[in-house]
Amino acid sequence: MSLLTDAWFWAFVAMFGLQCATFVVSGHRLGRNLAFTALALTAVTIGRFLLVLPFCPQPRFDISIWNWIIGGIVLLAAGAIGIPTLSIKWWRAPDPQMRLRTSWPYSIVRHPMYLSELLWPIGWSIWWGSIYGLALTPICWIGLLLHVLTEEKQLEEKLGSQYDDYKKQVPGRIFPRLPI
Repeated sequence: MSLLTDAWFWAFVAMFGLQCATFVVSGHRLGRNLAFTALALTAVTIGRFLLVLPFCPQPRFDISIWNWIIGGIVLLAAGAIGIPTLSIKWWRAPDPQMRLRTSWPYSIVRHPMYLSELLWPIGWSIWWGSIYGLALTPICWIGLLLHVLTEEKQLEEKLGSQYDDYKKQVPGRIFPRLPI
């Protein structure tokens, strides 16, 4: 099997990209490099997408047309939650001049982009019947949670009590109403 068709290789690429993205939001010097930021975002996105596609041999499930219907609904939900977040400067660390957003979808969870980031691979995994894609989603969630903790530390430092008040109003980091 070629490295390019190895699902575990793409899972590694995705997690590597996610961990590199943590440098970006932490304000680390390396994360301020535009080429590094582009590499991190490309790795996390492409890795998670290619992992589930049919050219990566893996156990698959087939529930006939329901794969496409359920997967499509999850992908639409990911888009509905994630697209409004694209107007923020998500490729940079938080800065003191930023404006805290609290309307849809930020009124549901503090990090809707990351909820979308979890729904996206779930939707594609269901669409293509990828067992590995679904099985690795909890690991992706843990990686995102570690990323969120770094980002929230930066937001607390930059926005102070404004962010503390927002955290009380919206307890869910990634999942609605759940402080995890």
